[in-house]
Amino acid sequence: MAGMTSSNSNSNSKPKRRFEATARREGRWWIVTVDELQAVTQARSVREIDDMATGLVSALLDLEPDDIEVHVEVQLPSEVAEAWREAGRLREQADEASRQAAELSRRAVRSLVSEQRVTQVDAAALLGISQQRVHQLAH
Repeated sequence: MAGMTSSNSNSNSKPKRRFEATARREGRWWIVTVDELQAVTQARSVREIDDMATGLVSALLDLEPDDIEVHVEVQLPSEVAEAWREAGRLREQADEASRQAAELSRRAVRSLVSEQRVTQVDAAALLGISQQRVHQLAH
């Protein structure tokens, strides 16, 4: 679920009227709803959502687009949102596993080279990595 804010630059300091809207996919269209006004419009693409929401509020209230700000919460289909959350969780786990693997690799190489007094050439052969990689991990 992504939040998008549509606001046009305004040279005067008059505060903008704020509105909340939601957008959800229905068929080939995005349905944009401004609950406060009990109003609905549609957009063909995500890029059109902000302009359509702003245009809707502007037209209904006879306000200049520069005088309003519309925050649109885009609602992903539940199965998409769930898959995206799960992918993010798995990415975080993979990142953590990668950090742990890097630390263990450094420890193993440093132990071989510093404590066991194995040459970097031999350490590379034993671990199946390049001498350059042994040097990187050892320092």
